[in-house]
Amino acid sequence: MDKKTGVILTGISAACFGFLPVFASLAYRNGGNGVTLISVRFLSAAAILWIIVLLRHKQYKLGKLKIIQLFALGVFGYISATAGYFSALDYISAPFVALLFYSNPIIVCVLSFFIFKEEINTNKAIALSLSLLGLVLIVGFSIGNIHIKGVLLAVLAAFLYAGYIIASGRIVTGVDPIVATTYVVSSCAIVTIIFGFITSSFVRINYIVFIYGFIMAFFSTVVAILFLFEGIKRIGTSNAAIVSSIEPIVTVLASTFILGERMTMPQIIGGIMVIMGIMVLQRPIKPKEIKDFENSIEE
Repeated sequence: MDKKTGVILTGISAACFGFLPVFASLAYRNGGNGVTLISVRFLSAAAILWIIVLLRHKQYKLGKLKIIQLFALGVFGYISATAGYFSALDYISAPFVALLFYSNPIIVCVLSFFIFKEEINTNKAIALSLSLLGLVLIVGFSIGNIHIKGVLLAVLAAFLYAGYIIASGRIVTGVDPIVATTYVVSSCAIVTIIFGFITSSFVRINYIVFIYGFIMAFFSTVVAILFLFEGIKRIGTSNAAIVSSIEPIVTVLASTFILGERMTMPQIIGGIMVIMGIMVLQRPIKPKEIKDFENSIEE
């Protein structure tokens, strides 16, 4: 039951992240820009989280080392991965960038295997293969003009996000998920605001853009990160990475119904393959695998 709950929580997290580009597109149509919108998103999310922490009387006072680790998780993990992803789009086609970036489940599984000795069991291997094949169909394999800098940026973004997922599983251990999320998001808010002032990137926005920014803050930041942390605690880093691969499916569906973009047949087939991968991941595993999983959680 706890494993199924972890899959559900991680899936909801991925869905919330999947809606992020849709909310951003709607905000851009109303006069917002990237730096301003991201700043509104993280600042609003940080405010919401601190209110929750204080109202619930959470123990938010952490050791200096733990605070530094959580801040680094936000700065070098989430923000850096996003920056690498969008920078790569300046050099190579979007489908190729997406294909490279969403290879992060492979990176997570491989790194977890070599660094933390997490076993890649049969279910995980099958689920991973199905998910990645499905992602190839979803994003398309239109490479376009290959630029080495763009390839390196996209791969770097994938590694940074993989590191973010792996580090989350280790750093949040022993820390309340809400408190951990609060520190991570606060670090993102501080960095984006400083960057905006230094580069003079802020623009005047209307209330519609602010509303979209707030929606991004609540659903695509607070709920998404919090549920991801909870999911990792229940199913481990590698499984969380595989479940998170439904994110592009949500993006495609939301873009179709909200932004009016069409879904192609390869995208539909790819979506089905990813869902099949998630179903394989939820199949019962052998007693030995259960014991290994429990031992990894206790470490």
